Amino acid sequence: MKRVGEHDDERGDEHRAGEDERIESRQQPDDEQKRAGELGVRGDVAEERGDVVAGEIGGERGDTALPEYLRVSVRQEDRSGAQPQHQRRDVNSPVVHTASIVATISLFVAIYLATLVVGAWVARLAGLESFYWLALLSAAVATAGTVSIMERGRWNIGFLVPPVLAAREFAIGIGFAAALIAGADLLIELSTPLRHTCGSGFPWLDLLIVYVPAAIHEEVVFRGYVFQKMRLWNRPGAIISSSVVFAALHSGNEGITAIAIANLLFAGVFLALAYERYRRLWFPIGIHLGWNVVSGPILAFPVSGFVPSASLLRVTGGGPAWLTGGRFGLEGSVAAAVVETAGIVLLLKRNAECRMQNAE
Repeated sequence: MKRVGEHDDERGDEHRAGEDERIESRQQPDDEQKRAGELGVRGDVAEERGDVVAGEIGGERGDTALPEYLRVSVRQEDRSGAQPQHQRRDVNSPVVHTASIVATISLFVAIYLATLVVGAWVARLAGLESFYWLALLSAAVATAGTVSIMERGRWNIGFLVPPVLAAREFAIGIGFAAALIAGADLLIELSTPLRHTCGSGFPWLDLLIVYVPAAIHEEVVFRGYVFQKMRLWNRPGAIISSSVVFAALHSGNEGITAIAIANLLFAGVFLALAYERYRRLWFPIGIHLGWNVVSGPILAFPVSGFVPSASLLRVTGGGPAWLTGGRFGLEGSVAAAVVETAGIVLLLKRNAECRMQNAE
């Protein structure tokens, strides 16, 4: 009887152990389900964040739909966080930060000037005359060299985007600039005897060797890597300082006036805000090129003192330089100040609306 009782006790212990295992096995799927649910929520949040970024790049909070392959690529890029300009700033000391900015600017200027000098020497030996393309090459080499040294090559200044986005933003920029220039020209015609008649034709050679490289060059230099690096730490400071340098480097142009310098400052702010719109360079490049081409080769105004070799229209009549711009061109007139101010206000409003939409 004693052995039978011990045997029953052993079977009871085994039975209770089995029950405990079954209870734990039933709880484990529930725990796994709970963890899977949490992971699903995180996945949904990550997916939703990717869609928001895709919508921002596509235009207005997803109202302008992108193809699925673009949305997927944008989500993957957003998850990777590969671009340093979109990552958390890791330099907290003002001294270290200031030293980093000074080193970046110094290195960029040194590489730019070295490339420009060597390129000018080679071009002179080869009998070539294309300063604007040489300046663009110098800006590209300086950008690539500085990014390679300071960022280990990991910085997209805003060129490497899907072609559909680049073309869209570029076209919007040209249209925006054309509308502003048309408004300024209308104000001039309403306030002065200046009129337009038929000209000699469009200067295609000027477009290729002057206007295209000049617009891209100035955007790479003034809204490219150096501006973007400064912008991470002090956005207003970056906009103001780049605008001041932009105006200063044009102050030696033909026909410069106080109004022209003020308009150049406004133009620097305007183009910096254009970069803010998409955080890429195609929109400001479109604005810059459209502004110069419509005011010069089409309407026959000088462009920052540069007179096109031909134009679709011809200017007749005239008026005070502060109204017409004089020898500096339309950018030296108060009409340009009016339309640039309107463009700045529109971009400030639109950028603020987009930030509020993305925050929601």
